[in-house]
Amino acid sequence: MMKKGKLKRWHKVVIALVIIVIILIFVGTYFLFNFAFKRGGYSTQVGEKVNTTWIKKQNPQVWHQTNKSGLKLTAYYLPAKTTTNKTMIVVHGYGSTGHKMNNYIRMFHDDGYNVLAPDDESFGRSQGEYAGYGWKDRSDIVTWMNMIDQKMPTGRLGMFGISMGAAAVLFTLPKAPHNVDFAIADCGYNSIYDELKYELGTLFHLPTFPILPIARIYGNIFAKYDFYAANTKQTLAHNKIPLFIIHGNADKFVPVKDAYINYQNDHGPKKLWIVNHATHADSLNKEGHVYVEKTRAFSEQYFK
Repeated sequence: MMKKGKLKRWHKVVIALVIIVIILIFVGTYFLFNFAFKRGGYSTQVGEKVNTTWIKKQNPQVWHQTNKSGLKLTAYYLPAKTTTNKTMIVVHGYGSTGHKMNNYIRMFHDDGYNVLAPDDESFGRSQGEYAGYGWKDRSDIVTWMNMIDQKMPTGRLGMFGISMGAAAVLFTLPKAPHNVDFAIADCGYNSIYDELKYELGTLFHLPTFPILPIARIYGNIFAKYDFYAANTKQTLAHNKIPLFIIHGNADKFVPVKDAYINYQNDHGPKKLWIVNHATHADSLNKEGHVYVEKTRAFSEQYFK
């Protein structure tokens, strides 16, 4: 009887320990989820101190939309110096804002285009508590483009994004209006799952399981989307919009293999440029006028 009593106690101890471990995993994953997704988390640590003096001096128009989640979003519209029907949508990366795309806005504006630069949900002056990582932002980007079309019915559109913004561009392409002539994606990831898996390993040295499956639950509950669904294998499968993929081969934040995966996943007119020695979102800085010339040539080739 004594042995049976001790065995039962051990069973209870083991069960209690298992429950505690499970609770700790769920609690720990919750903190990691908030660190990666919630406004004010990791994004505040990676957001560069970018000089935004130029764009602010241009006094761009401030546009607003209320998205499907009922959140008020903000974007900045800068008309070209000479009237044109060609507009670039410039999408910022993780931890950035529309204003912090200063150098890219200036680049396309100098090329003679109108430029619209949104603050994605939970970034900059846009409302929201959780990052959409480009996937949830797809519909918002299409709404911005539709707003341009309402103001300019004969307009032509081009898309440009960097990092998370590049992924947003790649995810948005199936939803893009008929007047989108081309897209440029600089250092975008191929899926949110793979990017989070990579960051878990490189930043925290943690395993994918069970963290990401649990984070998926939190994503559906709090951020209101399934980040497992975001994959360029799906969104580029039938793409016919010309696509220019740029990536630095020294990128330690979004590995350069993602550029090759995205290029392989696309089935339309496409171009790939791997920039030697460029780190994450550093290709413009590394190549300067060559970057400007290559993006200009691609834009001019496909803008109708």
